[in-house]
Amino acid sequence: MKKALIYLRVSDIMQEEKDSLSNQEKQAIEYCSFKKYKVYKIIKEVASGRSSDRDGFVELQNEISENNFDVLIFYELSRLARSCVTIHNLVHSMRVKEISFESITESYLNSDAPTSKIMLGMIASLAETESDIISKRVKTRMKFLTSQGYYPFKAPFGYRNVNNILEIVEEEAEVIKEFFQDFIDGYSIAQLRRKYNVSHPGVWRRLTNVAYNGKTKFGFEGKNHNTGKWERNKEGEVFEGKHEAIISDDVFNLAQRRLETFKHSRRSKGTSILSGLINHCDKWKMYIKVQARKTEPFYYKYYSCPVCGKSIGADKIESIILEEVKDYILNLKFLDTRIENKKNSKSIKEIIKKLEDKKKRIIDSYIDGLIDRDTQKERVSEINKELEALVSKEEIEVTTQINKTFKEEVIAIIEDIENLDIKKQQAVLGLVIEKIDISDTEDIKIYYKI
Repeated sequence: MKKALIYLRVSDIMQEEKDSLSNQEKQAIEYCSFKKYKVYKIIKEVASGRSSDRDGFVELQNEISENNFDVLIFYELSRLARSCVTIHNLVHSMRVKEISFESITESYLNSDAPTSKIMLGMIASLAETESDIISKRVKTRMKFLTSQGYYPFKAPFGYRNVNNILEIVEEEAEVIKEFFQDFIDGYSIAQLRRKYNVSHPGVWRRLTNVAYNGKTKFGFEGKNHNTGKWERNKEGEVFEGKHEAIISDDVFNLAQRRLETFKHSRRSKGTSILSGLINHCDKWKMYIKVQARKTEPFYYKYYSCPVCGKSIGADKIESIILEEVKDYILNLKFLDTRIENKKNSKSIKEIIKKLEDKKKRIIDSYIDGLIDRDTQKERVSEINKELEALVSKEEIEVTTQINKTFKEEVIAIIEDIENLDIKKQQAVLGLVIEKIDISDTEDIKIYYKI
């Protein structure tokens, strides 16, 4: 008698389906009785079919790898999984272990059916498409509810969720108020974590949760169904909520500004526009640092020398450098004068081609035995020297062909350099500046690449 493992699942999205678990189980047991299969195990779970790391499905995979049963029984393919890749991988693992599978409602999918392989791919694709449609429909519904001020998610600490509207839990709300006040008064993330027994990410989530400010949000984060990873999205939206705020606008905004301190302090030196360019104390590089404050502004950014400890305010020195670079570029005369004659470039290319042909003829002469090895090497060496000189000259001519359009683009970028984001400012300064020697804000020497 064959041992059968029954796998049953309902979705955690469509809550009304939960009652169908008992119906599925009843039909599965009757099916095994009719087929004269011995029920080895029944795995039941309430989870989304899009996930492959759900507990019941992992348990099923372990049973397959250990080859503990002979045939897998499921109600329909979409109950097994809603991903083509997941289904095909599972079927492959069963075939390796010589485990068959049977669907109670889709007999044409059974492993012994002639149409099994063809229909399996088709039904799996339909199940995945249906899942995508359901997921999109649910997200659209949740976004609509959120935009109307409802909160169709698990309530954060400080609230309870009643019919998708948050209601304040007074005892917890007092903790949240104290939490925000401590942060504004100067507590660090680590101090908050220890005092309130909250994880490091949990501290950030509390301080940035707009629900405490009486708002709702949607689309800032979610699970990527292709990679299975939780991802953040900058294109989310914030709406006015129907619930009462625990934290006032002033306190919440003050907390967000202070959070910028910690964001800056965790960034690498690459986030400052002059890091790696400023030299101090005999070519030692000065690096950006951030000092936290308890009052506004909540941080002071400066460049510091690792040798002598000399520090210079970042805002002041960056403003000076940007202005000087702007004046230097806009006054460069070579932008108007370095337009080369294309005929010269063409003549050089012709000479290079002739020398290459000549080198080929010398090599052919050696192969044909007309000249000896030493003569061939000597003549080829002379031609290579001529080629190197001509190629260098050709590269110089090509790189100096700066036209009017390029000039206009450079001027447009430089004139607006103060308004560019940090990465673009870094790119422009990196192309223009070789290094900056500095002793203080009154003694600055910039070495340009052009």
